Amino acid sequence: MARQNEVYDAVSPLILRDGARRLSMREAAQAACLSIGGLYHYFPAKRDLVLHGLRSDALLRHCQDFHSRFGYLTDLEPERYISEGIDFIVSNVRFCRPALHAALELGAESFWEVIETLLTSTALEFEVALRRVVPEMSDQELHLCGRAVRRSFCAALLDKAITHDELRDELRMLVGGYVGRMAPSAPSLPDADVASIGV
Repeated sequence: MARQNEVYDAVSPLILRDGARRLSMREAAQAACLSIGGLYHYFPAKRDLVLHGLRSDALLRHCQDFHSRFGYLTDLEPERYISEGIDFIVSNVRFCRPALHAALELGAESFWEVIETLLTSTALEFEVALRRVVPEMSDQELHLCGRAVRRSFCAALLDKAITHDELRDELRMLVGGYVGRMAPSAPSLPDADVASIGV
């Protein structure tokens, strides 16, 4: 799966630029620095390649990689965990967006359930992490922030014009706005973390 993800990542810009139908397997192999046979070893059909970013097992691996790198921060440094979580959302957009656009182009309908699960789990995980940073936030405020993160994530998946840096900045401002709206009794975040989430 790790190698499939690497190959898909190498081909993703071509999927977005040219579309799934126009992409040739020869171009894909060249982008991934593989022979045609090597590409077919990892992806038996072009459809498998262009839709890879929506496979639940590929997304699960992507999430597992994040948690293995940063999961320890949830209790030790929750502010940093949120900052890393924002970067993870951006990387999820980078990973899923080409496959989502390929699915729309090819008429694949099965991806909506995967996207819904991804959006919901991301928003919920973000709410849990934010609760650790600002325990004084009401459940309603946490939920509203989670929904706002979800909307930004969804918009970035669909809109190719939204850059990864724009999404990262938007999420940092969004979260910073919710943290900043808290009462003065809310814990102050260290300067580096305040800057990293846009407060």
